[in-house]
Amino acid sequence: MKMNRPWIRLAATLLLAAPVAAEIVEQGIIGEGTPFATRWYSHDSEVEGPTVLIIGGMHGDEPAGHRAATQVATWSVDRGRIVVVPAANPPALADRTRRIPGLEEDAGDLNRHFPVVDGTVTPTGPAAPALWSFVVSVEPDVVIDLHEGYGFRAAGSKSVGSSIITHRRADDAAQALMLEAVNTGIEDPERQFVPLRSIVARSLARGAAVSLDAEGHIFETTTAKQPLSRRCRQHRTMVATRLVALDMIEDASIVNQLVCPVDARPTIAIYDGGGAGGASQGRRFEAQLPGCRVDRIGPADIQAGGLDQFDAVIFPGGSGSGQAKAIQQSGRDSVRSFVKDGGAYIGVCAGAYLALDNYSWSLQLLALDSIDREHWRRGRAMLRIDLTEPGREVFDTGDSTLDISFRQGPLMRPSAELDGRDEAEVLAWFRTGVGENGADPQVMVDTPAIVRGRFGQGRVLLFSPHPEKTEGLESWLRSALDWSIAEQQSTGDAARGFSSSPR
Repeated sequence: MKMNRPWIRLAATLLLAAPVAAEIVEQGIIGEGTPFATRWYSHDSEVEGPTVLIIGGMHGDEPAGHRAATQVATWSVDRGRIVVVPAANPPALADRTRRIPGLEEDAGDLNRHFPVVDGTVTPTGPAAPALWSFVVSVEPDVVIDLHEGYGFRAAGSKSVGSSIITHRRADDAAQALMLEAVNTGIEDPERQFVPLRSIVARSLARGAAVSLDAEGHIFETTTAKQPLSRRCRQHRTMVATRLVALDMIEDASIVNQLVCPVDARPTIAIYDGGGAGGASQGRRFEAQLPGCRVDRIGPADIQAGGLDQFDAVIFPGGSGSGQAKAIQQSGRDSVRSFVKDGGAYIGVCAGAYLALDNYSWSLQLLALDSIDREHWRRGRAMLRIDLTEPGREVFDTGDSTLDISFRQGPLMRPSAELDGRDEAEVLAWFRTGVGENGADPQVMVDTPAIVRGRFGQGRVLLFSPHPEKTEGLESWLRSALDWSIAEQQSTGDAARGFSSSPR
């Protein structure tokens, strides 16, 4: 069935070659001209089969559903059709609130605006009517709504977090398969997903199950103590498992597809697994990367080769050893291969530690050692740095001396062995230092603050301090990426590296 309702503007229709048959890829707008205007995506295999509808972003404070749906929207199927609405509630997503801004209780809860009256959904509120009309037009066989809870149901929480809620007993077998898949690798029984039944009244998934006779599920991940990348992967795993069982895709390896292959924007992965800082850090980085497609990526994604879909990876603040431990040796090998083959690496503070030479867990991307390691907890302060001429060019600033936030980043010097690597180039020097917990602040003075170099075909740029946390330097992260993902860019004459006078 073609979607040609007058309230939907067809934005694009593309014919893509596929091994067996042509695939029709469509996208359009629901609720155009309203505050709730949102985009839908469709991949039609042109082979007879079921239609699966994926909804994300119903509640604005549940980001994994929205993010995972955005990722699933890039998937193709071999049979049937997959339709995705990643952002069902744009105003709430923008405010990161559960409810529609300005509306309280159930009046603001979009997932309570689909009541069933005499077997038919009668949508209420400002957003539900257009969304429900779209759902009806899709004629879905399966509806999956992606959500998040605040606690682990298996641990006794009143929250429905880490569960699959299925409406009809006839669909319990499908629920069991998805539970088995998502629980693989979750060793703690209190964090495993559990089955629940009877989807909440007035929800979209229940309305579809009752009035459209569709198979209806709500997937609930858990926000507590889990990075966004893990929760997104859990959502993708459950969706992929259902598509495999419906014979719509060959296997669940599609769970590793995060980015549309034809997205023209720079594609940036931000590591958010073990050893990384909290969710606010990831949001700060994203806000400073305009014009980029940014995804969070975790250890499982890296180990599965997920970096190959990206132009660059950012390893942020936190713990360098913690990040190395979380991604394990296989993940560290994947990062090295990614950069060696032409990918870009940006390391900030802990991410800079990770890229150095002289730890057992080091990535050894640049020929640099960390010095004064016993005093790594040297403190936090605003420190003075001097930009070199290449540094001023990279960060597009005429100021050579300025202050920047420092939070226990590495002190660097050239490694004893280059091992065939070029000498790194200094973009900025520390001119002041901080000394707490027995550290001598003078040890920092005239050591590199920001460096860049190459590893194989890839580019590497490391910040010991935090430009993203320094007022007025918010553009530096994007400037670093602009250099690091440039197709042809010289790192400069090696003679201008550490061998040059720091003053």
